Amino acid sequence: MTEARPASTPRPPDEISSRVILAGRNLSIQLCVLIKTARIHDVGNIAFQGPLTNFIETVDQMWTAEKDFKLQAVGDFLYLSQHRLRVDASSYPSYQFLIDEFRVRDLSGFSFTGKLTPPEVKKFVRLFLDVDVKSADPFEEFSAALSKLSVQHIIPIKTVVPQHGMVSQEEVRDSRKAAKRSFYRAIESARTVMLSARDHRPVDLRKAKRAVQGIVDLILDEEFSLLGLTAIKNHDEYTFQHCVNVSILSIALGQRLGLSKKLLGELGVAAMLHDLGKASIPAWVLNKPGKLTPEEWKLMLDHPIQGVKMIARMRGLNELALRSMIVAYEHHINYDKSGYPSLKGHMEQCLFSKIVAIADCFDAMTAHRAYRKSPFPPFAALHQIISQNQEKFDPLLLKAFINTVGMYPAGTVVLLDTNEIAVVTTHNSHDIFRPKVQVVADKDRKPVQGGAAIDLSHREDESGAYAVTIVSALDPDEYGINIADVLN
Repeated sequence: MTEARPASTPRPPDEISSRVILAGRNLSIQLCVLIKTARIHDVGNIAFQGPLTNFIETVDQMWTAEKDFKLQAVGDFLYLSQHRLRVDASSYPSYQFLIDEFRVRDLSGFSFTGKLTPPEVKKFVRLFLDVDVKSADPFEEFSAALSKLSVQHIIPIKTVVPQHGMVSQEEVRDSRKAAKRSFYRAIESARTVMLSARDHRPVDLRKAKRAVQGIVDLILDEEFSLLGLTAIKNHDEYTFQHCVNVSILSIALGQRLGLSKKLLGELGVAAMLHDLGKASIPAWVLNKPGKLTPEEWKLMLDHPIQGVKMIARMRGLNELALRSMIVAYEHHINYDKSGYPSLKGHMEQCLFSKIVAIADCFDAMTAHRAYRKSPFPPFAALHQIISQNQEKFDPLLLKAFINTVGMYPAGTVVLLDTNEIAVVTTHNSHDIFRPKVQVVADKDRKPVQGGAAIDLSHREDESGAYAVTIVSALDPDEYGINIADVLN
C-alpha cells in the first residue's frame, strides 16, 4: 500500500501539473462524447444519460479541487487553464473535434464557474448544437441564448490573445493538423495490426495501407511536420509509435532516393510491419530492464522469423505481402552480415530492408527503453550511427538518410550564438547544417512560451553572413526541456 501523504505537505508542482493535465484530458473526452451523443439522441433519451452523468461528475470533481477553471483552444492545442493538454493517439480525435467545433462557433472555449445540474447541461448542449455557424456573429447569438435560459455555470469565451508565435498562420496550422491527423491515424492502424497478430485474429492490411498512403501524400508534398512528430516519444505507446516512426522515416528516405509513389506506399507498409514478430514476445521480456537470459534473448532473435510467419498468414499473398515478409526477415541482418538471422553465402539485404534498417536503428536509439538509462538525443543518435555503427548500413543510403533528416534532426536541442536555447523543428533540404528552430529559453535560460521561429539558413541582407548559428547540441534533460511541447 502506498504511504499516504500528510495533509500539511504541499504537492510538488510537477505532481499538481500532471494531475491537472490528466483531469483536463478526461474533461475534454467527456465533453466530446456528450456533444456527439446529443447529435444522435435527444437529450431526454436514455442513451444520453450516461454521458450526461459522466460529464457532470467530471466538472464537479474539478470544480471542487480547482474552483473556477477554463477549457480553451489556442491555435492547434487545448489548454486547461494554463496547462496545455498533451496529445496522444487516443486523445487526438477528441481534442481535434472540440477545436474544430469551437472554431466554427467563434469560440475559444468555456469557463466553468460552479457545479452543474442536469437541466443546465441539457440546455447548454441543445444551444451549442443549435448555433447557426453561418450567422454574422455565432458567438454572440450563443452567449445570448445561454443567458436567456439561465445557463450560469458554463461561460463561453470568445477569443484568446495568443502569446507571440503561439498561433501559426492559417496555412501552417492546416498543414500541422493534416500531419497530426495522418500520424495518429497511422498509430491506431499499427495498434490494430499488431494486436490482431498477437491474438491470432485475421489481420486486415487495408487500414494500414490507407494510413500509409496519407503519409506518402504528405511527404511528397514536402510536409516536414511529419518528421518532427517522429521525435515525440510516448513511452506507453512505444511499440506502435515506433512502427509508424520507422514508416515515416523510411518513406522520407525513399522519396529522397526518387522512388515512385507506388513503391513508397509499399515501402511504408513494409516498414510498419517490420517488427510484427515482436507481437509474439511477452511484454515482460520486451520491457525487461536487466540483461536478458539466453532463453529470453532467443525469443528476441526469433522475432524476424515470427514476423514472416504472421505476414504469411494474411489473406492473399500479393507482391506487397512478399516485400513485407522480406523486410521483416532482413531488417536486423546488417550490411556487413553481423546481425541476425545469420545468413550464409553472398546474399545481401534488399533495398527496402536496407532503408528500414537505418530508420529502425535511428528511431530506437532516440526512444526510452527499459534496458537503457536514457535515450540518445536525435543529434547524438545520428552521430553515434555515423561514428561507431556505420559498417552496419549501406554507406550510400546512410548518406542519403543524413541528407533527409539533417545533421541536427528534428527534436535536437541546440545552443545558438545569441546564447538562446532552441529546439530543431524542421531540417532545411538545401543546407543540412542549418535547420529551422524554435526558441524555448532566452539568454538568461528562462523558459520562453511560444518563442520565435528562426530559419538558420537566413543571411543578413547587407553582409551576407548568417544571422544566427548553432554553437552546440544540448541534452534536453539537463535543461528540463520537453520536446513534445514544441513539436506536437
